[in-house]
Amino acid sequence: MYIKQYLEDNRISIYKVANNAVVAYPTVFNIVNGKVDILNCALGVVKKIADALGLTIDELLTLCDKNRTFELFRGEQRHLVKRMGEIAYVIDLLENKRIDYYWKLDMKTEAFYLLAMLDYLSRRNDLPICEEYNEIRKYKLERPVYPADTELSEKLLGKNTHKAALEKAIPEFMEFNIVECEVL
Repeated sequence: MYIKQYLEDNRISIYKVANNAVVAYPTVFNIVNGKVDILNCALGVVKKIADALGLTIDELLTLCDKNRTFELFRGEQRHLVKRMGEIAYVIDLLENKRIDYYWKLDMKTEAFYLLAMLDYLSRRNDLPICEEYNEIRKYKLERPVYPADTELSEKLLGKNTHKAALEKAIPEFMEFNIVECEVL
């Protein structure tokens, strides 16, 4: 659930959203705090809130998706690469501006993951690096993000799986502090 973080990051109050959207404050409050599933709201209400935030309905729904986790996102991207093929995935990524989409939504981990995937697949396929994203390449996550199975092993088994994962990590992902050992 990213909507609350999105509002905080952009210094937008729930009151301001409700006021600009002309939607009852409790409705916006309940959506932002996950008490109401936005998919159960009237389309008109969703449209007003999206417009008040300068987002598309799809972008707002992405921000409000309670079930979306980075691990799910990561798995989806890996599956897409396998299903589409590496070159087709790169083309789709660039044509649909998916990195820009997640960056705009302040979903930095997802944006960095896609950019790392783009750079990794470009290297694997002898493609030139897309310089369009050089500004984003100046940043990275504050702390390393490990795959869920690595985190679980570290916590439950007490094994030093972080160290092993770091040794096998793909460099393009490590540029953004994402520990990814296997994509294909």
